[in-house]
Amino acid sequence: MKLVRRMVPIIAVFFLIGCGTAKPQPKSQTKPQSQSQAQAQSNASQTNTSTSQSSTTTTISTQLTGLSFKWIGKNKDMLSPTTLKPDGKPDGHFHISVPFGQPAALKSIWIRYSEFGKSLKWGWIYDKNLPLVGYMMAVCDSKGKLILPQGDIGYPVNGQTDFDLYISELNNQNGRDTITFGKNQTFNLEIDYVTQTNEDKVLTSSVTIP
Repeated sequence: MKLVRRMVPIIAVFFLIGCGTAKPQPKSQTKPQSQSQAQAQSNASQTNTSTSQSSTTTTISTQLTGLSFKWIGKNKDMLSPTTLKPDGKPDGHFHISVPFGQPAALKSIWIRYSEFGKSLKWGWIYDKNLPLVGYMMAVCDSKGKLILPQGDIGYPVNGQTDFDLYISELNNQNGRDTITFGKNQTFNLEIDYVTQTNEDKVLTSSVTIP
């Protein structure tokens, strides 16, 4: 009996020690970390793809809106400041190349020159019923044929289109306007057209005489 009483406390001590060492171990976090890494890699991949697509779109847009505007020289007599008839004086010759991205109708072309408060403008309007504010411009197609103003909404264009533009020098025209084309003068171009979906568009550029 005494032996039994002595054994009871010893058994209780061993029981308590066993419970203390049998604490549950925390579950491994390996799987959640793997999922997190996979999600991060997926997001990075989507970001790279989106960036690549955006870059491609920008390049295409730039190519479609390219415009070439060049000074050729004073090499032909095509018009006078106020009429589409030669006046015995060589005119300023420019060349433009326009990549129209869809069928369109060319409405007007303008060349402007500004210096020291002086502002000059030459223009071509396809609609002969509209008034021209400024001096005359002669516009020729890629074959050198003069494009005369007509009575409809615009000159049809599509794809890469080239024109030669001619404007006259001015010698006290209207009692105030004088210009002789020379080195380092900068001219500004404006092209107005309407798309087949009836959207009015404007293209601009500039060139400096070398």
